[in-house]
Amino acid sequence: MRLANKTLVRYPLAVCLGLAGFTLDLVAYYPGFMSPDSLDVYTQSVTHHYIDTHPPIMALWWGVLNYVYRGPQVMLVFQLAVLWTSFYFLAISWFSSRRSQVWFFCCLLLAPFIQNFVAYLIGDPQMALSWLLGVSIMARAEYKKRRMTIPEAIFSFLFIFYGSLVRINALPGALPLFYFYFAHYLKWRQYRWAIIGTCISAVLVIGLQIFFNDILKPERRYPEYKLYLHDLSGIYVKTGKNYFPSFIRQYQGFDTNYLKANYTTATFDHLYWNDEQKISFPRLNENNKHIIRRAWINGISDNPGTYLQNRWDGFLYYLHFKRRAWLVVLHAEVSPNNLGISFKRNFISDLFLKPIKFQSWMVYMKPWFWLIMNVITLIACFFAYNLIIKKIVFILSISSLLYLLAEFFIFPVDTDFRYFYWNCLAVFISVLFLLRDRGLKNSRVEMNY
Repeated sequence: MRLANKTLVRYPLAVCLGLAGFTLDLVAYYPGFMSPDSLDVYTQSVTHHYIDTHPPIMALWWGVLNYVYRGPQVMLVFQLAVLWTSFYFLAISWFSSRRSQVWFFCCLLLAPFIQNFVAYLIGDPQMALSWLLGVSIMARAEYKKRRMTIPEAIFSFLFIFYGSLVRINALPGALPLFYFYFAHYLKWRQYRWAIIGTCISAVLVIGLQIFFNDILKPERRYPEYKLYLHDLSGIYVKTGKNYFPSFIRQYQGFDTNYLKANYTTATFDHLYWNDEQKISFPRLNENNKHIIRRAWINGISDNPGTYLQNRWDGFLYYLHFKRRAWLVVLHAEVSPNNLGISFKRNFISDLFLKPIKFQSWMVYMKPWFWLIMNVITLIACFFAYNLIIKKIVFILSISSLLYLLAEFFIFPVDTDFRYFYWNCLAVFISVLFLLRDRGLKNSRVEMNY
């Protein structure tokens, strides 16, 4: 406790800036932004009736927070606290001068690609912010050139682990973070044990996801069904080969002509949830899920070139190299609900939200920009002067890139920017570290001179 108090006294500006950022965000975004998916997760947290559309860990954690206060407010406090605690750890180490702390504070508070989703109560920001805090704790210890203390090691691992559970596709991006954790704790010498620790963590993530499914028994909605249908439709439209199993082909609402006319590689949502009611698919259940999976595997194995071509074309839409529709860069609302939850703008809200909306057309609000920047930071890290910064930027860049590239096989829709939130955070922090490294290099040159 004394050590914590001394740290607070030693860095009063970082504390004040962190509290100011947290307070401004809380006032601007209270009680948090919620889409239908967010409301669905919140409902699960209250009723304890879970579904498998999203991993149940977020609903479970939200249920714990409901014991403090039932509603979205405490979850909003959690997300904002994670962001500004990350700021604090980085500000008292790598950005420790007053000028750097103010500069860093302004970057986090004003960057539209950070503020746009920080109050969005959904899995993507939860994952990204949790990972950021875990890395920030490790970066603080790296700056001091020491191992993490036991509390630091516990909380860093827990936040990385939680972020890895909150999205079903998070593991590729989590692997470099787990490796960074064990390599740091072993002081970057025993690489074999760091790799073993990373593999064990990956097994724990997968095992815990299975465990939660067994214990919480979420209602099966089979979100993978869309993926199967999307890929089988693409193969059918391009080759004419119909791999759809009989329970789909014989279904009354299934229409191959409508499928051909309206198929796009970008998404399957407009067909799966067809507003025109001109095509529909039978529900998936335990009896036929193996049949569709086998048909999906057979379709891909027989037509690998067509499958990859469709995936590549859809991925270009996903990154918005090819543009088909709008892109949701801000969800500053609470969707209609009967829970009594609503968002009302105030003066502070307008100060934040209007600039974000105004910048929605800017290049840094496009997914492809963050892929290009990701590659640039990955290359630039090898030219970093400071060895520790090189490690941190490399880990962040690799994590961001792996998480993004894994989407090639499972991207859901090309209209939502929130899927790239970890890329925005990881690459942006990497850029700040690289700029910090340039400052270190200039200082060393001046000292030598």
